[in-house]
Amino acid sequence: MSGAAPTVTLSIDGRTVTVPKGTTIWHAAQQLRIDIPIFCYHDRMPPLGACRMCLVQVEQSPKLATSCTLEAADGMVVHTATPEVKAAQEGILEYLLINHPLDCPICDKGGECPLQDQTFRYGPGRSRYVEVKRDFAKPVSLGSVLVLDRERCILCWRCVRFGEIIAGDDALKGFERGFHSEINTPFTLPVQSKFIGNAIAICPVGALTAKPYRFVARPWDNRRVSSVCTLCGVGCAVVFDVRGNVIQRTQARESREVNDIWLCDLGFFGHGYVRHGERLTEPLVRRDGALQPASWDAALELVARRIRASRGDRVALLGGARMTNEDAYVAARVFRTVVGTPHLDCRLDAPSGSPSLDLTWGMTTAIAELADRDVVLLVGCDLTEEYPVLWLRLKEAIGAGASVIAVTPKGLEIDRHIAHHLVHRYGEGSAVLAALWRAITGGPAGAAVGGVEPDRVTAAAGALARASRPLVMIGRTALDAPDGASLLGQARAICARLDAAPSVMRGRGNVFGAMLGGLLPDTAPGGRPLADLRGELEQVWGAPLAPGRGFTAPEIIEAAGSGQVDVLYVIGGDPATDLPDRSRWTSARKRAPFVVVQDAFLTETAQAADVVLPALVLPEKDGTVSNLEGRVQQIRSAVQGPGAARGDWQILSALARALGTMVAYSGWEEIFDEMRSLVPELRLGERAPLVPRARSSGAEAVTFAQGPAASLEVPRRRAGPPPLDPAFPLTLIVGEALFDQGAMSARAGAIADLAGEPWAMLHRDDAARAAIAEGDPVIVTSRRGSIALRARLSAALLPGQVYVPRGFDAAPVNALVDLSEPVTRVRVQSL
Repeated sequence: MSGAAPTVTLSIDGRTVTVPKGTTIWHAAQQLRIDIPIFCYHDRMPPLGACRMCLVQVEQSPKLATSCTLEAADGMVVHTATPEVKAAQEGILEYLLINHPLDCPICDKGGECPLQDQTFRYGPGRSRYVEVKRDFAKPVSLGSVLVLDRERCILCWRCVRFGEIIAGDDALKGFERGFHSEINTPFTLPVQSKFIGNAIAICPVGALTAKPYRFVARPWDNRRVSSVCTLCGVGCAVVFDVRGNVIQRTQARESREVNDIWLCDLGFFGHGYVRHGERLTEPLVRRDGALQPASWDAALELVARRIRASRGDRVALLGGARMTNEDAYVAARVFRTVVGTPHLDCRLDAPSGSPSLDLTWGMTTAIAELADRDVVLLVGCDLTEEYPVLWLRLKEAIGAGASVIAVTPKGLEIDRHIAHHLVHRYGEGSAVLAALWRAITGGPAGAAVGGVEPDRVTAAAGALARASRPLVMIGRTALDAPDGASLLGQARAICARLDAAPSVMRGRGNVFGAMLGGLLPDTAPGGRPLADLRGELEQVWGAPLAPGRGFTAPEIIEAAGSGQVDVLYVIGGDPATDLPDRSRWTSARKRAPFVVVQDAFLTETAQAADVVLPALVLPEKDGTVSNLEGRVQQIRSAVQGPGAARGDWQILSALARALGTMVAYSGWEEIFDEMRSLVPELRLGERAPLVPRARSSGAEAVTFAQGPAASLEVPRRRAGPPPLDPAFPLTLIVGEALFDQGAMSARAGAIADLAGEPWAMLHRDDAARAAIAEGDPVIVTSRRGSIALRARLSAALLPGQVYVPRGFDAAPVNALVDLSEPVTRVRVQSL
């Protein structure tokens, strides 16, 4: 018997086509390049047949049929342009235009409006309607980015169905009936969604428009530049609409392998920082206690002089998440061969002792395969806050019958879609996974662990045991927890039982490309151990590599704090806010004699630097980036950088020249080709393989390669239960927020508005004891410091805990954290 899928053959407008059984007439017509107009239908959602615009005539059928819902049948004869069909299309368009305002000249959808286009092509040409049109108050603001014009809405239901089917957030709904029907949010409140930009994009009229783009440009004014969003680690394909030298709008670009056709709102609205007036435009050098403008030659010569005055191994490099792959590769070459240091690391936010320092970050499966999994286990991983477009893939899997199990210290936003949500006390996730492991292997359920009842663990274990295509994702919250190492061990045991490799869901921006480029202390470009590739690297680079074991980022900070780093060079990072424990950076900055920052903004770290070099941001560069599945994608310069700002690899090449060595390239293509000579698997559009890391992190005595044996012991969190202290009764959980106010997001107006004020989440019982109400200003205090926040009350946390997100530079949560303790204890007081 043949295994081929059954097909049907039909005729459309006299042309024969054979399609798989189950194909709709509309899709069959598309294969013949026959255009059938649509409004309500969208090929990423099931057909609805609401607008009736796609009517066709099927022979032997008594009436016209909607081609988007009718499946093709063998021998079917279809006509798309008969007088009856044309009359129906004209009637539908005339009906839709009865109450639609004829305001195309001022509508932001003008020039890219399906209703406008189809009216010209299929409409009657004039309207017989002379009565007064329906009138609504307009425009209606539905939050920081969404504007609703109800008069323009044709009730196609695309936006509503996107929220129901694709995003699962039910952001918009239909209200009233008949003549009074409208799309809105309940009580016209601000829309609650991280994906509303997609609803704007698929709206076939100007009913939903983006507030940042209103009255800014017309589509024919824009130059479209294909690139990649690097604001999280997913690496979604985008198109920048550029007018003049300004990115006016970001839209999704279809990439079946990565984001399909969707973006999150950070991708849609998060690139406003590129044109911000606070961009650095010239080098700054500290003179008389203040940063003052300097020429590039003077600034680079000063940096080179300080590096020459130091031994190479007393220089260290931090950062890399905001660089291209080529930038990272050149940085690794310059610092390993010209500067002569092995101390370079892009993992700024990893705490000492974290098992994530021993792991290869990224997904072990392709992003597109996420939709095919039948069971997904999320361990300390909050997809909608960290990698939101992956949630859309997971939602697709749920729609196909997949089960999601989440083991997290805070309830997730997607809770209603999670089959088994095991919310535990912070620091006890490993105990929950151990109980899950026992239940999977047939052991006794035991007592409640971490606040999770045994019957819930047993139910989750049953789902895992039945999995045939499982996926396990371990996030930063789990790995950086006080029981992170134990939790990782339990997760690995479960993965071994399921025959699944765990995906380490950690890292933002192009940190994956920085690792690929070689910005790790013991790793060569491509992820292989440096020792295995040393000879080949020295041959390609034409110089010996710095000897000795390199320091990780936490070790670099500790070395600087103990006076063992003479020059600390930071590229595209802000240790003052990125490091988990702010006090470590304070100590490091006090003892480091010379700090260089290469960045686009005068961050907190840059403000305390000795030299600041203005760098381009990724939308201003040409090159490649890599996402968390290892896929290498090309980015293109959309706009020119401000003033005298330069690309990172160009700055590093000039620094090498100031140090007396030529490291010259003609462009990113030459660098990429050189990388490929070392990493043959490196290809545009494909996944570079993840190479497992083998290194022990933790407290160990390490020495510099040259000179006196200065030992350095990196402190780790003290083991044991959290200390009980009535003065600090709550356990601090540090987490993620998609919308924050960091160095770039605070300068993207729409994202800063979406983020709002810095906040802390408390359980309602804890809030009641402290007489705190929703939205109250509060002070969160630990033994290390205090920050001012707004209270959010929620049952997503177990009592006795408070959740504060990273990324709000005005209220840095790392000012509270003490990494020497198992957990950080805090108190929350109302102002």
